[in-house]
Amino acid sequence: MSTKIEVSEVIEPVVEKEIIRWPSSLVTELAERRCIIVLGSGVSASSKSSVGKSPKDWDGFLREGIKRMNNEDAKVVAIEMCDKKNYLDAAQIMKDHINLGDYDDFFQEEFNPRDIYLPSEVHKTIMLLDPKIVVTTNYDKIYDNLCMQQPSYNVLKYYDNNIIDDIRSRKRLVLKAHGCVSNTKQTILTRGDYFEARDQYSSFYRVLDSLFLVNTILFIGNGLSDPDINLLLENANIAAKCSRPHYIVSGNNWNISVKKAIKSTYNLEFLEYPAGQYELIPEALNDLLSLVLEHRNENGLQ
Repeated sequence: MSTKIEVSEVIEPVVEKEIIRWPSSLVTELAERRCIIVLGSGVSASSKSSVGKSPKDWDGFLREGIKRMNNEDAKVVAIEMCDKKNYLDAAQIMKDHINLGDYDDFFQEEFNPRDIYLPSEVHKTIMLLDPKIVVTTNYDKIYDNLCMQQPSYNVLKYYDNNIIDDIRSRKRLVLKAHGCVSNTKQTILTRGDYFEARDQYSSFYRVLDSLFLVNTILFIGNGLSDPDINLLLENANIAAKCSRPHYIVSGNNWNISVKKAIKSTYNLEFLEYPAGQYELIPEALNDLLSLVLEHRNENGLQ
């Protein structure tokens, strides 16, 4: 007679894997407000209006503008530039071939529509992290409007002249490095705009150089095609070598050799999530917020 032996199935507990592994040194820098957060267009893209519309990314914005150009041959060249991801030159061609009134209308429709964009969970979590300074390259006012509901915030554009006063105050600051939709004439979009801004408002860029030199920088929603940001990182890395890196939240689809070169040039570490899975970012940032608040509570920080 055979005996059947029952073997109970052992079910191991499921351990949730971190979407992004947040370095403890970054958590400390954020908790103690020695970290500046830089917002890119990916953060704006997380917003929606009441009818479900989101701001376009850089590529989509330029292609929409190209449709409004008044020169068909130039349109073809501008589209070719977009296809090659040569966005600065595409923007220059687009701007040179749009009526000034149409250009302003285009900016307003894209970044300040009547059906306003609402702050996303990403915007709200970044504000709850409560950094002293947030730098944004976005033209829209989504994050600005959210912060200005609080009494301790101020929003400054690159052409404002009271930046140092506010940095040395108790205020929380939003620095709009490329201008704002509220003043389309002074938005930085093209290669010529970058040069003109650096030439006429050099004091602002000296301030940014200093901030990038003495603070940890966390990039959220950014690419690495912004010449302002690249130059600031290069200057900081050349001026004084530091073992503490800056950080960029990015998909995990970078070539290892390119990542190595970026780290060497910009002292920039990648905090990676599964490429294309942007819906994971709010949860990852909430994890970061929990770690930062825990550090502040444990160390009596507010």
